[in-house]
Amino acid sequence: MRTPRIIAAVTLLATALSTATAQTTAPALSGDQVVERVSPSAVSILVGKGDGQVAGVASGVIIRSDGVILTANHVVKGMREEHVRLKSGEIYDQVELMASDERRDVAALRISASGLPVLPFGNSASAASGAVVFVVSNAVGLPWTASSGILSATRMADDVPGAGSGYRILQFTAPLSPGSSGGVLVDAEGRILGIVVGSLSVGQNINFAVPIESVAGLANASGGTRFDSGGRLQSFGAKATAFPAAPANAPGMAQAVPPNPTLPRPDHRQMHTISVHSKTIYLRRERLQDDIHKTAMFPHLGLRFADYGQTADIAVTVDRPVMTFDWTYTLVYQPKSLTLASGTVEATDEFDAGPKLAAVIVEQLASVVQFPREELDRPTGTSQANDTAIRASGSDPAGILRSARSIFVESHTIWMKGNLLQDALYTRPEMRDWGIRIVDDRNGADIYIDVTRPFLTYDWIFKMINPKTGMVLGTGKVTAIDGPAAAQRLAIDIVNQIRSVRPVPATP
Repeated sequence: MRTPRIIAAVTLLATALSTATAQTTAPALSGDQVVERVSPSAVSILVGKGDGQVAGVASGVIIRSDGVILTANHVVKGMREEHVRLKSGEIYDQVELMASDERRDVAALRISASGLPVLPFGNSASAASGAVVFVVSNAVGLPWTASSGILSATRMADDVPGAGSGYRILQFTAPLSPGSSGGVLVDAEGRILGIVVGSLSVGQNINFAVPIESVAGLANASGGTRFDSGGRLQSFGAKATAFPAAPANAPGMAQAVPPNPTLPRPDHRQMHTISVHSKTIYLRRERLQDDIHKTAMFPHLGLRFADYGQTADIAVTVDRPVMTFDWTYTLVYQPKSLTLASGTVEATDEFDAGPKLAAVIVEQLASVVQFPREELDRPTGTSQANDTAIRASGSDPAGILRSARSIFVESHTIWMKGNLLQDALYTRPEMRDWGIRIVDDRNGADIYIDVTRPFLTYDWIFKMINPKTGMVLGTGKVTAIDGPAAAQRLAIDIVNQIRSVRPVPATP
C-alpha cells in the first residue's frame, strides 16, 4: 500500500515548502511603517539668493551615510545659500554642491556628517504600473509630509511636454505641493525608486520622478562648490514659507497690512496702460489679468489694460519653467525696453499662482508709477556718470564689467532666439543686485552679447563686447542640445564671468 505513504510524503513536503516560503517572504508593511522607515533618510532644504532671506523650500534624500544627498537641480540652481535639516533636528549650514545632471534635473549635495541612515535602492525598471508608491517631502514647508498613490507608468521624458528628452521618467499619482521638489519616491517596502522633479498642472496628480539608478552615480563625483553659509536663513516652519502660521483673523493676531505708497496725482503719472502676456500654457493671460484687477491696490494706480499689448506703457510677462513650481514675472517699460522689475513666486497651479503673482506684480507697479519721466526717458544706454566710468576704464575689460549698467543681447544662430537668453538673464538675481538692465539699443549698451552656434555642433559660443570701443570683455562656450537649455547655461557662464570681477553687493 504505497498510496497512503505517497500522499503523506507529498503532504509533508507541501507543509515544509509552505513554511519555508513564509520564512523567506518579507512581511508586508503598512503605510505608516513605510513612512516611519523612510522619514529618517529624508531631509528638508532651505535655499537663499545671498541676502539671508529664504528664496525657496525643497526636499532631498540621503543616499550615502557620509552626508551625500540627492535633490532636484532646479531647487539649488542659481542659489548661493543652503541650509539642510535632518529628521533628528540637526541643521547643517555648510553645504556643498557635488555635481548636477541638468538633463534629468537632479543634483548631489554633501553635508559634513557621517553615520546617516540610508535606504536601499529599488529597481524602477521592474516596478509594475499600478504598484503602490509613497512620497516623503517638505511639502509647503512642512517637513516629512507623506502622500501615497500608484505608479502610473514608466516612460521616456520625450513623451512629457517640456521635460526634455533622452532619459526615463516615472509617472505617479501621489499628491505633491510646493517644496516637494527633490522628495523621495519609494515603493511599498520603503526602497528608493526615484527623485521627485515636478508635475503637470494639466490634469490631476500627473507627477514625475527620475529613476534612482539613473542618477545614483552623482554621489561618486569628486570636488564640488561650497555654498555660502545658510546660517542667516530663517528657521524651518511657517516663517520659511509663503503660508501663514495661523489664520489672519485668529484671536490675538493682527493682520499685517503693506504700507500704501505715496502715489503721484493722476495728472502727474507718466504711465497709464499695461498689458499682460503669459508664455506658459499653465496660466491663462485672462486669469492673471483678472487677478491683478481684483487686488485692493490696483484701482488706485490709475492704470488700465491696453487693448493692443504692444502699445502699452508697461508689459507684464509671466512664465513657468518646465517641471518646476516656479512662476517668473518681468515688468518692462516698452517705449525704452527697460526692465523695471522681475522675480519669482512658487505655486502649485494657476489657481494658486494667479493671486500670488498678482499681489507681487501690483506691489511692483505701485513703485513703478512713481518713476519720474526724466528717469524713464533717459537714453537706454548708460547715464552720463556711467559713461564717465566706462571711459575711465580705458582698455581694462574688468573695469568696464564693473561699471556696466546695461546689456544688449543678439543671437546669430537660428537655433536660439535672442529673447531666450534675455529671459534667462532676467531671472538671475545678480543682475538685479548689480542694477544691470537688458536694453534694446545695441550702440547705447555697455555690454553687447553675441551668441553663435558653429554648424553641426552642440557648442554655443558667446562674446561680451563693449560697443563703444569694440573691446572684447569676455568669451565662453557651453554645450547644450537645444536653445532653451543653452540659454540657461550661457546665462550662468555670463553672470559668473561678471561676478569674477564684480562681487554682488551685500544686503544691508
